[in-house]
Amino acid sequence: MPKKASELDLNDGPAKASRLFLVDGNSLAYRAYYALPEDFATSGGFPTGALFGFASMMLKLLQDYTPSGVIVCWDEKPTERLALHPGYKSTRKPTPELLKEQRPFFPELVEAFGYRNLSVITREADDVIGTLTRIADEQGIATCVVSTDRDAFQLVSERVCLMMTPRGMTEVLVYTPARVAERLGVPHTAVPDLIGLKGDTSDDIPGVPGIGEKTAAELLQRFGTLEGVYDHVDEISGPKRKQSLLENREEAFRSRELGTIVRDIPELADFNPAGEMGTPPDRSRLAELFRKWEMHGLLRRLDDLETLLPALTLDAPLPTGPIVRGTKTTGAELAHALADSTEAGIAVAEGFLGVSSDTGNWVVAIDDPGLADALAGPGLIAHDAKVALRALGAERIAPAFDTALAAYLLDPGRSGYAFDDLMREHGLAVETDGEGRDALRQAIGVRSLHPVLTERLADRHLLGLLADLELPLVPVLAEMERVGIAVDTPVLEAIAERCATELAELETEAYRLAGGPFTLGSPKQLGEILFGRLGLPVQSSGKTGPSTDRTVLAKLRPRSPIIPVIERWRELSKLLSTYLRALPEAAADDGRVHTTFSQHTAATGRLSCTNPNLQAIPVRTPIGQEIRAAFISAPGRQLISCDYSQVELRILAHLCQEPGLVDAFRRGEDVHRATAAEVLGKAAADVTKEERDRAKAVNFGIIYGISAYGLAEQLEIDRDEAQQYIDTYLGRYPAVQRFIADTIDETAERGYALTLLGRQRPIPELRAKNRQVHQLGERLAINSLIQGSAADIIKVAMIACDRRLRDERHDAALVLQVHDELVFEVADNDAAAVRELVVEEMVSAYALDPPLVADAGVGPTWAAAKE
Repeated sequence: MPKKASELDLNDGPAKASRLFLVDGNSLAYRAYYALPEDFATSGGFPTGALFGFASMMLKLLQDYTPSGVIVCWDEKPTERLALHPGYKSTRKPTPELLKEQRPFFPELVEAFGYRNLSVITREADDVIGTLTRIADEQGIATCVVSTDRDAFQLVSERVCLMMTPRGMTEVLVYTPARVAERLGVPHTAVPDLIGLKGDTSDDIPGVPGIGEKTAAELLQRFGTLEGVYDHVDEISGPKRKQSLLENREEAFRSRELGTIVRDIPELADFNPAGEMGTPPDRSRLAELFRKWEMHGLLRRLDDLETLLPALTLDAPLPTGPIVRGTKTTGAELAHALADSTEAGIAVAEGFLGVSSDTGNWVVAIDDPGLADALAGPGLIAHDAKVALRALGAERIAPAFDTALAAYLLDPGRSGYAFDDLMREHGLAVETDGEGRDALRQAIGVRSLHPVLTERLADRHLLGLLADLELPLVPVLAEMERVGIAVDTPVLEAIAERCATELAELETEAYRLAGGPFTLGSPKQLGEILFGRLGLPVQSSGKTGPSTDRTVLAKLRPRSPIIPVIERWRELSKLLSTYLRALPEAAADDGRVHTTFSQHTAATGRLSCTNPNLQAIPVRTPIGQEIRAAFISAPGRQLISCDYSQVELRILAHLCQEPGLVDAFRRGEDVHRATAAEVLGKAAADVTKEERDRAKAVNFGIIYGISAYGLAEQLEIDRDEAQQYIDTYLGRYPAVQRFIADTIDETAERGYALTLLGRQRPIPELRAKNRQVHQLGERLAINSLIQGSAADIIKVAMIACDRRLRDERHDAALVLQVHDELVFEVADNDAAAVRELVVEEMVSAYALDPPLVADAGVGPTWAAAKE
């Protein structure tokens, strides 16, 4: 009887013993394509999912099996079987367009691995592989066929195994003759007969109607071959089965012929598989391809080839440079050495500053008092310059170039921009020796990266954004981190103690409502209580069981009194761990929190804030206000909080020029109330709070690409009602609807979203055929333009405010940025002037129509300044 693959031991021992691997390139390319998201693409929008998956498979083949030779076989206008059966593979879907774009590059990738591409005109890859297995078998070469097609079962022999790849190369199933017999219930030699009876729906091979795999195997076990089945057809039970066999005899034999892999292609009669052995991978060529396709993970894995493949001689190793030893010097001597240099690469590591210029290479102890003067002259090139400048106490120096920021602007969706990764990706290397060698290696490296990244930025029209926005912002952020903001630790501790008491009370109440104790912070245990013991309906499920996330709890809130208890417990628990206990620990000896700002984390261009994250403190909850009240000014000083008024909606109005929105802003009206009045066709004075809230949700939902489902969830209304509201909104605001459609089309054509100041964010999701993925791309196209423009505008304001505060010698400092809000600490006697200055610079950061508006407040605490 046939068995499932999961019932068999299909370990890869036979594959590990193989010397020659024959790969069905077409089947693996398709498997790779469907294994990865459609939005897998380079920063320029070129799809690379199939190439990445295929390359991963090839690399794993190299690493896990160290083959002596690999031949990748391809279909080449196959017509032989079509002549036999015009319906052959007729219902197969056409090759996806995104795969078609990648198809020409597979052979080049194969060659870079040191493998051979092979195809024969009019023949399928199966037949090429079939012929090669026969030749290799006759030559005594242990061979492994790599394919996803079940008809390849017929190719196994004592020296030929078959590797099936149901999940790329992450799971392999290896078949031998004995294993095929167990799996199918018939020997491998009977596979064509099996196909003749049961057919093959994937290839449109008809077989005999009503005969499935189990029945076909039983018939072949009794009668041996297709001829045997028909010789004994009168002995077969079941009148319908017998009738179908008799009526479809010709179809059965034609199906067997269609399912038989050709083993003797004349064009390959003189092909010698042994001649394909021993070709090593071209590591430099692989590195070049991986860099071009931005396959950073695979690029890193190339470094392992030397240790993983000791038996192979690797051609063209990754580049290495001469070993450089820097001159150890002092700050004063360095100043003299750099006097005539226009630029210098710098890096800090292990207590040393490495410096590289056109006149030499040096290392200096970072605590040398003369360093600041030495670095004030040449334009400084660094990787993540803010970190280096802070370590040197040179926060006020603006770098001339930052390789991390450059790489970020080119590819804002990356998870990181490590120096070594950038060097590897651009084929650059340098070796250093002696004291301070790590710092010197980076200093020399950033100078090597500088021209390469500059050229790429110029090609993408991004040099101006780097020079005019991101680089001038570096010293502003460095100084913000140095200054920090004071916190009232006793206030935070008092709030924490009160929260801990309430949490204990909430836990007791939850136990009472649940009928016993459980761990409130465990989604698994909470799910068992809610959906098991309490019998509440499951709303959605994931891999680990029923979901208990925020949206699920919101739906369940009317059904059980335990839900508000859980929600409140989660809110307080998060605040207690994230802020109330963490902030006092984060405060330095000066009583101030010195958070870290990052320019190269968020793909939209927004700044992020860590250690601690001060951008996520709740704004509208009472306890959030209490926490903000614990951020205080020093004695004799005040805090100024200045934030934009609905900046993202103003950007939307500016971009679409919808008269209703633009006029409401110009008149200084409540734009949400005005929107509700417009959509509902009533006077603004008659709009209720609930109607205003709905209008507000739609206004902001447009920016974030909200769907009817999302709006229904947010407002807790029916989805049809939510859709009707969105439709009415867009109907009354046709310019908004046109803007959305035009933006999506333009972004899809370019391959990236483009902000008002020229920031680019690739949106490969718009190339996807999958509806959900494509809709995500549509939302990202709108959001990236609007939110990214808002992020750029407040950066302009930060630079302008900082410059004027210094130029006019105000006793004030910018201490926080929270999305659309800036917080300054200022001397009491300078507060009025600085407040006016900040508002002036913020509203003039960009000429929007309707214009920007900023609201500022002054107080002894952050909360008071916001009132």
